[in-house]
Amino acid sequence: MKRSHTIIYISPDGKTKREFPMSQILFNVVVGALALLFITVIISLIFVGTVYSDAIQKRIYADKVRKMEAEMAKVEKLKQDILYLYDKSEKVKELLGIDIQNAILRSHYDDTRKISIDTMVTKESIVTSQASMPDINPTDGEISRKFSKEHPAIDIATTAGSPVISTIDGIVKSVGWDENFGNYIKIQNNAFEIFFGHLDKVYVKNLQNIKKGEIVGLVGNSGKSTAPHLHYEIFADTLLVDPEKFLPENNK
Repeated sequence: MKRSHTIIYISPDGKTKREFPMSQILFNVVVGALALLFITVIISLIFVGTVYSDAIQKRIYADKVRKMEAEMAKVEKLKQDILYLYDKSEKVKELLGIDIQNAILRSHYDDTRKISIDTMVTKESIVTSQASMPDINPTDGEISRKFSKEHPAIDIATTAGSPVISTIDGIVKSVGWDENFGNYIKIQNNAFEIFFGHLDKVYVKNLQNIKKGEIVGLVGNSGKSTAPHLHYEIFADTLLVDPEKFLPENNK
């Protein structure tokens, strides 16, 4: 005997009633179709939920990436600002002539003498004997730094160990060591005082009589110096004057 099923439909008002006989095979097909439809709906909902979740995650990651890029841009701008300010500060230092050597020199002269550049004495205004005049080269070399308000001396670049000669007849006022100028010598007479700094060796002693042209030491790199050179000062009546004006090549 074949099994069969009947589906009964009753209208909402209860007045209509219909019966739909259904064989077992058809019933199985309908039930299978409904089950498949239900499973399909569930899978679709899961898929849609997964896609939506992925989209949310991607949006979150995209927001994080944008924020990180914005922060990196700020860091880069800060870096550029720092480099710009550093470059400007170096240019300002260059324009103002601010460097370590200048600071050392200003400290040195402020502590020891009062400088009056405006009233500097020239060679032509000094009447003295030839032996007392500092009109010879103290060493062989080239002037690497000229006389100025910030640097009231000249620097003569030359080979370490080159002889340094006294440019005047006089007496050794002092020899010794200075933190800035290293080994130094001061020689004076009635009209002038000369100062040699950054020496490697000193061949004279305090109160020793010195003749013009006599070797008194050797060029070096002592004290706060970056390369071998002779630091050369001339005083006339306690005022610093430009040593270059007294060099032989300027008096031909």
